[in-house]
Amino acid sequence: MSAAIGARGLDEWLRYIDRVHPRDMDLGLDRVRSVAHQMELLPLPCRSVIVAGTNGKGSTCIALEAVLRAMGARVGTTLSPHLSRFNERIRIDGVACDDATLCAGLSEIEAARGDVPLTYFEFSALLALGCFRRAQVDIAVLEIGLGGRLDAFNVVDADIAVVTSIGLDHADYLGESLEGIGLEKAGVFRPNQPVVISEMVTDSVRDRAGELGCAVYEHGKEFNARLRPQGANGERLWDFESESGALYGLKQTALAPVNCALAIQAAGLLPGGLTESASPALVQALDGITFPGRMESVISAGRHFLLDVAHNPAAARFLADQIAASHPSGVSVAIVGSLEDKDSAGVIAALQGVVGEWIGVDVAPPRGLTARVLGGRVPRDIDYLPAGSDRSALEAAYSATDEGDVILVCGCFAVVESIRSVLPTWSPGRVAPRGE
Repeated sequence: MSAAIGARGLDEWLRYIDRVHPRDMDLGLDRVRSVAHQMELLPLPCRSVIVAGTNGKGSTCIALEAVLRAMGARVGTTLSPHLSRFNERIRIDGVACDDATLCAGLSEIEAARGDVPLTYFEFSALLALGCFRRAQVDIAVLEIGLGGRLDAFNVVDADIAVVTSIGLDHADYLGESLEGIGLEKAGVFRPNQPVVISEMVTDSVRDRAGELGCAVYEHGKEFNARLRPQGANGERLWDFESESGALYGLKQTALAPVNCALAIQAAGLLPGGLTESASPALVQALDGITFPGRMESVISAGRHFLLDVAHNPAAARFLADQIAASHPSGVSVAIVGSLEDKDSAGVIAALQGVVGEWIGVDVAPPRGLTARVLGGRVPRDIDYLPAGSDRSALEAAYSATDEGDVILVCGCFAVVESIRSVLPTWSPGRVAPRGE
């Protein structure tokens, strides 16, 4: 490897790995498996949990990381995609890997791959496995990026598999059959493996688990997240109950109880399991847990912003239920943007029952839609304003709301990341209050 390659900074590396393979995505396991074996990354030297599904994967991974750390494990976690920085994709004990660690790992992959043309996602997966090996983690939590069967992380024979939900998304790669999508996600299963699933999966997931002789633990059957009535002080609690143990008095946070319950159940299936003595630490670990871009709450200019990356109808329906539970008065205004290949009309329709007005923002090409093009997808009976820029959208949202009102930001990762980065320094200009 040349000195120039070894001296690359992270930004240079990311530009490089984005162009090594002629295609952005080339699903298959042969390339990544061959390089993983060349680097002696397989089999993993630690236990692992692989998390697949259409929505809720990242939240489940973050909750699982918190639970496992509370149980005393050293945990490596992957997230996909990142919201602001690539470093977010690979975490050791809850902390994103620094640039130097990632650059060293990428140099190692480059030296090992020879003439194998890895994709950006394959580089990322190998980088995570290499970082976990060097950090000597006890447990790796691996979030599948797209699909399951042909995702780069599926070179790992995980100890436990989790499927969070099945919905329509990435139709160009996965098709438009929910049962077919479910079968792709179930491609991460292994014979006789413990499998944790939500009730939001298809029969094809359950059938595949049965064919492989997997021990299936389904939310609503073998374990449950039971919501308590809201307390007089507004406190919202829930209980985790399963055949092997229970946790009581968990606070409802930005992460949905069902995702936290999937995480607790998966952790309980690892050696040691859920013990009564560990219960206080687990409850504390999940108390106040947050995840950027997932029902994230930000107060700015007297308004309450909710930022959520929901970008398909199933995720939007789930978000609408969360909003209805946590903000019964609903959302005054939603700032929304979308990508060309997403069902933006379905997202807006799913949230319409909890949103008053909509304000559209531009999302950069080549995949992004302008606010005006997005407006052409919105039903005519919906109150929609194509604002264009982020700051124009924020000004419009501010002028359409009063102090304390809730403003939702959703539709795609790019919009949430952009608005999120602007909010700390944004202040509204002189606008007329509503009704003036």
